[in-house]
Amino acid sequence: MFKKIMPAIIFGVVYALLILFGWGINDIHGFFSHPARTILFAVTITVNTLTMLFKNRFGVEFNKKGEKVDPKEKLTGVMLPSLIGFLIVFVAPYSESHNLFVMGGGDVLRYSGLIVFLIGYLFMVWGPLHLGEQFSAYVTIQEEHKLVTDGPYSYMRHPRYSGIIFWVFGLALVFVSIPALVLAAIMSFLMLIRITKEEKMLHQEFSKEWEEYCERTTKKVIPFVY
Repeated sequence: MFKKIMPAIIFGVVYALLILFGWGINDIHGFFSHPARTILFAVTITVNTLTMLFKNRFGVEFNKKGEKVDPKEKLTGVMLPSLIGFLIVFVAPYSESHNLFVMGGGDVLRYSGLIVFLIGYLFMVWGPLHLGEQFSAYVTIQEEHKLVTDGPYSYMRHPRYSGIIFWVFGLALVFVSIPALVLAAIMSFLMLIRITKEEKMLHQEFSKEWEEYCERTTKKVIPFVY
């Protein structure tokens, strides 16, 4: 049990510490002086730790490639979004702590961003855990793949991508960071490209079943909107 828990805790701590390094470790008190930043940090370290701890229980493997994988997918679909994600986590707090290209709006913007951030985390984690063994960081078809249409997939067709988009924009708003907002827009563009590829693949694989699902669940990433 100890061997399973410690890597999960270390992963959660390291990920959260990246936020503090972006802010500046010499001003930890300043970082935690605002409740929105404190909550964001606590949620980040907790959710990342729990996700890594329980992912095996749900059969989630992030590196599973499945039967059909585009050779370019590792670079454009996995490595590039991951890099942008880490950049946002570092750049957002750095931008605010150094007062570089920050937005106005004050606490209204921060707390609105925090809500968006929390909603994003919910779907970003719920999606893969619900898919279980069928989840992959790649756009791919698993062996004996079945079309999942319940749980978060009953609200939108791509809850994980929705969660990622909400998460990056929420994080940028909490730190009122314009550079992070630009990176969030780039990330969203990559997710929309990924959605197009995935929907084409799923249509080819499931045909009529996919079409019926799309008729029931018309929204791709934002319930009741898009």
